[in-house]
Amino acid sequence: MIQQETLPPLSMQPEGNSCLENLDISYDADNEVLVVNWEGEINSECIRNGYTLLMKRVQLLRPRKILLDFHNRLSIRRRDQRWVFSYVFPNILSTVGDNVFLAIVLPVELYHGLVTDINGDELMNGNDFLIIHHALYRAEAIRWLNDMEAIAARASYAGVSKGA
Repeated sequence: MIQQETLPPLSMQPEGNSCLENLDISYDADNEVLVVNWEGEINSECIRNGYTLLMKRVQLLRPRKILLDFHNRLSIRRRDQRWVFSYVFPNILSTVGDNVFLAIVLPVELYHGLVTDINGDELMNGNDFLIIHHALYRAEAIRWLNDMEAIAARASYAGVSKGA
């Protein structure tokens, strides 16, 4: 069950800005996942406005698990993808201040274009990493996010136990 009552309404978009009508950002309290559903066609301005809203949620919640569900969103321009990887993802990582697990749900034919031209440096911040997983289905993405959190918790516990 997705609970949204802890989030203020998404009324931060300018009057008449309909490009964000198909953007829904919610928090799945049961799985502790920030969920982003984004559908349809979007332009560069809309991408920047939408990710600005996402960053406000990240600053508020500092989630270690994020689900980007783009299975009904059309592809975006390469320079916009590059902007997301170069500015948004590093900002999420530094804001959370811990490892971040990011699952992206999108059709397989769009995945290759998503990771082209990434060198990986933008997904590291000190000892913290933003780890990305592509999924075809939302349930698969949630399962991966929960599995990664459990693995990270066991690794953290093992590290503390060895030091004790």
